[in-house]
Amino acid sequence: MKTRDFARNLLARNELGTIMPMALLLIVVGFVNPSFFAANNILDILRTASFAFIIAVPITFLMAGGGMDLSIGAATSLGGVICAFALKAGMPVAVAILLALLGGAMVGVFNGLIIVKFALPAFIATLGVQYAINGIIAITTKNLAISGFSSAFKVLGQGKLFGAVAYPVLYALVIGIAGHIMLTRTKYGRSVLAIGGNAETAYLSGINVRGKQISIYIATSVFAALSGVLQAARFASAQPAAGSGTELTIMASVIIGGTSMFGGTGTVLGSALGCVLLATITNALIVMNVSTFWQNLIFGVILIAAIFIDKYRRRASGGE
Repeated sequence: MKTRDFARNLLARNELGTIMPMALLLIVVGFVNPSFFAANNILDILRTASFAFIIAVPITFLMAGGGMDLSIGAATSLGGVICAFALKAGMPVAVAILLALLGGAMVGVFNGLIIVKFALPAFIATLGVQYAINGIIAITTKNLAISGFSSAFKVLGQGKLFGAVAYPVLYALVIGIAGHIMLTRTKYGRSVLAIGGNAETAYLSGINVRGKQISIYIATSVFAALSGVLQAARFASAQPAAGSGTELTIMASVIIGGTSMFGGTGTVLGSALGCVLLATITNALIVMNVSTFWQNLIFGVILIAAIFIDKYRRRASGGE
């Protein structure tokens, strides 16, 4: 009986889907190549994960609230491209970034309206928005990268605190802490979880369901655009396909981290661990001299395992 209770309590942990594969991965990689644990390599993993985590924080809110957004990759690319065009036009860095975030907000408003107000399926609606944005980017940039930025802009993505910790890691840390506090300690966060658990009940209890849902879609696209700006600064160029394919990876990180794909539960800490896990897998393949062609296979296996864990975690906590 004690063993069964222990198993049920273990499955009830939201971060289980990340902690177990992370521990196993670290053991295997450390055994094959101990240099994996070098400080520079660990910091590089955190920097890589930070760009995804900046988007994963609002995605945690979105999925916990029962939503989905497949346009975040396109919004990421759009943010970098808008900022790049503004910079090339001679605008100050702050103004260029503000315009990029405004562009992201417009995408979020559009997503929120067509999904919440007009009740279109989020999967199809945001997929259509993704194609539309990618088309606009391709037309305006002719699929060519935009470069030639000032050092004042590039330092935002390339700078390091004390010459060690990359600035994007610090940005992600601040956003993550703020997101964790909002989700766990504020009325807004409790409202989001209530909406994800049962939107009708949340509405009857006085929660502005539509307003909350639209605000989350806006925040998601704004932070996606911010990540695109930071990536442009890091690589000193705005790539038209900078966010291509990242939407599923980021949502996988969030699910693996313990946010239920059915809504009602979410954890920013778990999302952080999920982003670090997937960044670690990519890095580990390189360190172990394994072909990166295995990356998608491994990601897929982990995601499927995470869905099974989510299913049994919900059952253990009485969610099913």
